[in-house]
Amino acid sequence: MKTILIIEDDIIFSRSISNWLVKKGMETACVATLSDARKAIGQREFDLVLADLRLPDGNSTSLLEWMNAKYYSVPFVIMTSYGQVENAVTAMKLGAVNYLCKPVQPDKLLALITEVLDRDNHKEEFYRGESPKAHEMYRLIEMIACADISVLLRGASGTGKEHIAAEIYARSHRKNKPYLAIDCGAISDELAASEFFGHRKGAFTGADSDKPGLFRAVDGGTLFLDEIGNLSNRTQMLLLRALQERRCKPVGSMKEYSFDIRLVAATNENLEKAIEEGRFREDLLHRLNEFTLRIPTLAECREDILPLAGFFLKLACAKARKSFRGFDRLAQAALLEYPWTGNIRELKNAIGRAVLICRKEWISASDLNLDIPFQKEEETRLGEEEKERTLLLQALEKAGDNRSKAARLLNISRTTLYEKLKKYHIAD
Repeated sequence: MKTILIIEDDIIFSRSISNWLVKKGMETACVATLSDARKAIGQREFDLVLADLRLPDGNSTSLLEWMNAKYYSVPFVIMTSYGQVENAVTAMKLGAVNYLCKPVQPDKLLALITEVLDRDNHKEEFYRGESPKAHEMYRLIEMIACADISVLLRGASGTGKEHIAAEIYARSHRKNKPYLAIDCGAISDELAASEFFGHRKGAFTGADSDKPGLFRAVDGGTLFLDEIGNLSNRTQMLLLRALQERRCKPVGSMKEYSFDIRLVAATNENLEKAIEEGRFREDLLHRLNEFTLRIPTLAECREDILPLAGFFLKLACAKARKSFRGFDRLAQAALLEYPWTGNIRELKNAIGRAVLICRKEWISASDLNLDIPFQKEEETRLGEEEKERTLLLQALEKAGDNRSKAARLLNISRTTLYEKLKKYHIAD
């Protein structure tokens, strides 16, 4: 059960949030001042801190500074009124993971808390690969993480580009600053300037409060732009100008703001072809592409398929509260035979489905339900091998582990027996 520390001097509001979170399966502790918060954090462990920005004995940014000095690495979410957004941005520079504007909507609060806790739980929980290509990729990640240069991640869909971006951030000197991952496909052309650079209240219909924008919200940290090729030409021009000048102007404002971010972008598209077709700016590619990291497909890292499947099986079992001994031989053969055109994401989804439908101790090939050419022939071959292995074990048991006697029982030579024992890993 996750434990949330709520720091809020409005007792009624604090209790309503607490009751809501408890109903959602969490444990809470409520305090009304910074001094009581410091005592609570010093006495017990919390999974997340949810703090009002202004409190009777000071600003909660001072609590963040105290936690940083004491090396308390607890995810910190700020609650603030619309007029205090600038201070919330300051809090994010100190390490707050996000902020919410009051009045806080319970569904949005729960979604944010779930996202933060899930990210914190799994930030180190990822199989990093033993294949040569995976080793080379992580060698490059170590090399560029602290170089503070823009990185372009290029790879097919499902290869784990967002995870790689988070790895680069976690190993960089900006790791204690904000990190935001943005899907460029979700940014509309009309609202792109507002999303990236913010806006002033009243700048356009629906702008009923000031908004800092992504560049200022993540100032000092790392911004990950996924599927950069989905941005329109107009948005590409705005982005390029901001990156060149390191300054941005909120929509409806006359004031420019400087920013300092580390940019990581990703694409599964051939940007050179997009440039030829006029869909992507060449100058923006050069700005993003200080270092290119190519993410290998799962098919290129076949040594990682079974270990990665085992890793995803562990995660899926924990989520579904089920337990399995592993994959049977047919399932392992199916995993290795399948082309995995959807890469890591497809493998993870296949394991998740198998965990939900399997009713035995071992995950079978039928549970995986992979469309594999010649799978019937493979099933027949492996089924015959399993029968032969069983006969060998039965003969050894009857012979009291006397191999000469076991060979006679099976009506084969000792040499043949030894070859078969070695084949099935029954003996060294």
